[in-house]
Amino acid sequence: MSGTVGVAVVGAGFMGGVHAAVLTEDPRARVRWIVDLDERAGGQLAAQMDARATTRLSEALADDEVRLVVVSTPVTTHHPVALEAIAAGRHVLVEKPLVMRPDHARELVAAAKAKGVLLGFGGNFVHAPKFRRAKELVADRTALGTLHAVRVVYRTSGPDSEWPRNRALAGGGACTDIGWHAIELCSWLLGEPRIEAVTAATQNITGVGDVEEQGVMLLHFEGGAVGQCDVSWLCPGGEQLTVEVLGTEGRVSVDFWQGMGITAFTTNKFAEVWEPNQGWAFPEWEWIRNSGYVQQDRSFVDAIVNGEPLGRAADSAIPIVSALDAVYRSAAEGRKIEIHD
Repeated sequence: MSGTVGVAVVGAGFMGGVHAAVLTEDPRARVRWIVDLDERAGGQLAAQMDARATTRLSEALADDEVRLVVVSTPVTTHHPVALEAIAAGRHVLVEKPLVMRPDHARELVAAAKAKGVLLGFGGNFVHAPKFRRAKELVADRTALGTLHAVRVVYRTSGPDSEWPRNRALAGGGACTDIGWHAIELCSWLLGEPRIEAVTAATQNITGVGDVEEQGVMLLHFEGGAVGQCDVSWLCPGGEQLTVEVLGTEGRVSVDFWQGMGITAFTTNKFAEVWEPNQGWAFPEWEWIRNSGYVQQDRSFVDAIVNGEPLGRAADSAIPIVSALDAVYRSAAEGRKIEIHD
């Protein structure tokens, strides 16, 4: 086996492409396989990465050079795909959400520990430079006093593909897709106190798909702080991601998409700009790095190559999975759900 970390990316969609691009730029890693049931999509991404394509994970796992498997498939497949890779003795990085069920999360963590491999999960925003700087400020308790509330607002104009609106594939809707980030940011900024209970309400406004398009989640933390998560797929005109942490002596606020340093205007449309792409636009730059994907994936390679501990081990995902599970139970039952993990 060479010193290079051979990588198999499972899932040739948008996020599979992001991970493949990031890892290709890391000189210590080489994307060797793209695995996807869609031969055309898998072949296209493989050609871009100078990798091989297959529809069978077992074929990629038969390659002894593969040391890392990145799972970026529809959510309900995360558990079996990750288990197969772990059983084969590979390190595994699973896109968010890790899984939908707390028992599945604990099973994956236990399996990875028993096999002696690393298990990580996608949570790019806790690696994003802007949020890491905010966390440094939040940690100054002399300045902020007692932390008592954190609010995350994360809204988009909806998923780019159809499968996220299908519960059988996605597990849930906006709360699963972007609510995962909101829950993680709330917990992480507060220092990850135990989540004791969740109260939530969800809605499907348009009738498209069988999952929620927006949701409001209230997290009750040990020690009395509360986290408010406001997420929606029904936000035309561009993505919104804002965070505010309140203390008795101060506050810290972050607007992720503003302050990128570029503004532009057109009476037509910019072809290569995300929403808003006409009128006044705020084009992103280096969005993969600014969003934390580069730092996230390279920290995982660091752990494999140098034996460094993971900054975000899979144990950290279990409370988020439990909270997300409680979100759906609370919304369905119309009551506060206590968490006893």
